[in-house]
Amino acid sequence: MNNERIDRGPTKVSDILPQVIENLGIDENIKLETLRSMWHKITDEKVAKYSQPAYFDKDGNLVISVTNSPLATELSMQHTRILQKLKEATKDLDINFKNIRFIIKSLN
Repeated sequence: MNNERIDRGPTKVSDILPQVIENLGIDENIKLETLRSMWHKITDEKVAKYSQPAYFDKDGNLVISVTNSPLATELSMQHTRILQKLKEATKDLDINFKNIRFIIKSLN
């Protein structure tokens, strides 16, 4: 077995940074923070005070945390409009999701 190290020279940070970001889950956090920052424009200030994008589920959906059941019901009835506005707002960004769903959970 050959234990000699092959020296390929230095690696550019720009060559490895995307993989490091993905491996650490930073990419998803950046996308969520971007969505959270625009959430008040997608809904309105009043709704945004009690709801926010929470995470992407394993099926590729954006999950929205809502603090109470009546608001979750209201947002569910506006599902199509909210999804359309989110898709429009993220069309030029690298933020992809299949659908949205709402869960009742306190905001972090």
